[in-house]
Amino acid sequence: MSENLEKRYGFSVAFSMVVGIVIGIGIFFKAGQILLAANMNPKIAIAAWILGGVISILSGLTAAEVGAAIPETGGMIAWIKKIYGKRIAFLVGWAQLIIYFPALIGLIAYYFAVFTGNFLNIESTNTTFLAVTAFIAISFLFAINIFTKNVGGKIQTLATAAKIVPLLLITIFGFLSDNNPSEIFYMTEVTKEATSSSPLVLLGLALVPIMFAFDGWIYVGTIAGDLKNVKKDLPKAIILGLGFIAIFYVALNLALLNVFPAEEIVKVGMFGVATKLFGPMGAKFIFLGIMISAFGGLNGMTLASTRIPYTLAIEGHLPKKEFFAKIDDKHRQPINSSVVMYLLSVFFLVAMIITGDPDVYGDIPVALFWLFYCLVFLGLFILRKNEPNLERPFKVPFYPVVPILALLGGASIFIYAAIANPTYMAISVVLTLTGLFVYREN
Repeated sequence: MSENLEKRYGFSVAFSMVVGIVIGIGIFFKAGQILLAANMNPKIAIAAWILGGVISILSGLTAAEVGAAIPETGGMIAWIKKIYGKRIAFLVGWAQLIIYFPALIGLIAYYFAVFTGNFLNIESTNTTFLAVTAFIAISFLFAINIFTKNVGGKIQTLATAAKIVPLLLITIFGFLSDNNPSEIFYMTEVTKEATSSSPLVLLGLALVPIMFAFDGWIYVGTIAGDLKNVKKDLPKAIILGLGFIAIFYVALNLALLNVFPAEEIVKVGMFGVATKLFGPMGAKFIFLGIMISAFGGLNGMTLASTRIPYTLAIEGHLPKKEFFAKIDDKHRQPINSSVVMYLLSVFFLVAMIITGDPDVYGDIPVALFWLFYCLVFLGLFILRKNEPNLERPFKVPFYPVVPILALLGGASIFIYAAIANPTYMAISVVLTLTGLFVYREN
């Protein structure tokens, strides 16, 4: 039996995979947070969206060479294992287990509850409704993915289509709107004065939440083994796919600014914009699509999370291997692994409700993982030096400029996130490093 993947996909499929992987629900709730981070300066906010797209393209191209040179199951963990060894690779999985997946599951469930509240005309200040709805959503989807075989996949297919329609409608009708009497980049004199002295700092702070909306680009490099013409189609798919997403995101935010000035967008949110554009009933239709999208995003994260402790256990690096590797006889799912991730996700949800600051639980895990992404970028140089004869179906263009810029961009995202939320970042780094003590050599 051949161990090589069938070369079955062309450019159109590769492009669709890039777009499908990266566009998530972050775009629906990050606009106001990014304007706040930019101190209400729309020019800085839009510049940050563009910069986020550029960094994602540079990073995707760099990771693609590493992924094509190490075409092993496991993606980034497999790449880091080959370059740096098992212990460092374990830290990636441990961070996914203890922080990344449970925090993002909690955050997406929280915003699913917010979107549901908008749909039902329930205020987002009703924390009891948010907590109960988010808890039910998490519990339901973990149950679906533990005790059924195919339902989770069907939910995912429906959600993929649902997330595109609201984005397109809001963008198109936003540009056609004449509601905002001011120009798109209107700023009050107070905003102009407050943002004139530190635009680069504000740009960096706005970039941190933006990378949540671009999260997922790291998986682009994993499709290299499926492409018929990897040297031609992979860079095109990355540049055009991530470029399309960046343009789409920028266009959406310009459309929002064409409907309301920055201060009003922060105040009324995406639902307020949708209500202005489509009326109360039209806005409900838009938010029904957003709810389905959020539910699908939550389902995808839930499904992926259940495999993390299980995978670490069967590799022999997690204590209590037999416990975490247990498979339910009837449903053939990693039952204990799933329950652990469920409990951690609920814990993070409760923390969000108590602190009243849910967004930081998405921004910090994403920014934390840019440290691991930087290891991948640095690994490109290591592979080029130590294994010059390694087969490379794809080579990053303009080497070493592109990987150096990706490395600088990744480092800056982590640094600015640490500046914005030093306590949360410090806790996240410490929790990640505890994996060094948890690690078991098999």
